[in-house]
Amino acid sequence: MIDKIKQETRHYAKRQLTWFRKNNDYIWLKAENGIQKNSEIILKELNESDKKDINK
Repeated sequence: MIDKIKQETRHYAKRQLTWFRKNNDYIWLKAENGIQKNSEIILKELNESDKKDINK
């Protein structure tokens, strides 16, 4: 029973990752980049998003 739960949990996690990878609305950040680098990535994406909204 426990093995079945573990297997189904892994399958569920894999489906989630597949869904997130197909959706381009998300920015994947790496923890090893650190807070400073990830903050820069987020700000860059927000600025680019603002520029796209202005051009609509």
